[in-house]
Amino acid sequence: MTVDKSFLIKKIQKREAMIVAYCSYTNMPLVVCDPETFNDQVWIFETEALLQEFAKKYTERKVLLKGIQYKNDQFLTFFSSLFTMGINELVFVDEGSTTNIELTDLVRQPDYSKMKPQERPLLNPELQLTGMYFMQEAARPVPNEEKENLKELEEELAANMVKSRYIIAIELNEGPGTDAEKLKNRQYRVPILKNKKEEVLQPLFTDPLEFQKFAKGKKMKALAVPYGELAKILAKEARGYMLNPVGFHILMPRELLMGLSKRFQ
Repeated sequence: MTVDKSFLIKKIQKREAMIVAYCSYTNMPLVVCDPETFNDQVWIFETEALLQEFAKKYTERKVLLKGIQYKNDQFLTFFSSLFTMGINELVFVDEGSTTNIELTDLVRQPDYSKMKPQERPLLNPELQLTGMYFMQEAARPVPNEEKENLKELEEELAANMVKSRYIIAIELNEGPGTDAEKLKNRQYRVPILKNKKEEVLQPLFTDPLEFQKFAKGKKMKALAVPYGELAKILAKEARGYMLNPVGFHILMPRELLMGLSKRFQ
């Protein structure tokens, strides 16, 4: 029997605020795979108390959650961003019920099919999704043998890494010449990061949203690069790339780039 959820949808749209369950290991919404439908879910709560109750079972598994509040004027942007993460279902929890809603019932999925291929935004929802699942499990402070499906998650992530295109951040050199000329002549610098070991890493991004998180307030431009070119343009002093440094921050060392290229050739 089909359940009419239009009343709930309108109720959600009129709310002043909502609390989204975030995973502390990824700095992104917690993703949950429904065991029956296999839908990829994000959980949203009416109150902080409801989130805390939900978080208890994750705390037992050493998965740390936090609540991020969104105001009504942020709803559309947040819901739309979930398409870039491969999310297809929302679970709303209030004092009286728990309700599942298809993401497309709440917001319209962007259609880029009519755009020229070179004008379409670079998106990697499969890579984003597998990266989130992988880090939620890999970062748990427990022995590896206690981590569920870690090998399968790693294998799926690796396959998605190889078939994806990425965004690298660049800073054009100052001086004469157009942006196009500077790009053609490689007159630009790449930003670098350093980890706790003082190792140099180069930031890398799955999509424009992750790039914007990093580049906010900085004069940076985005350059699209296929996986096969990553090893060639990696800075000589860099140990590797940090994929989505403000998000799930997955390390892609130089040796991994070469190894995966041979493995999935």
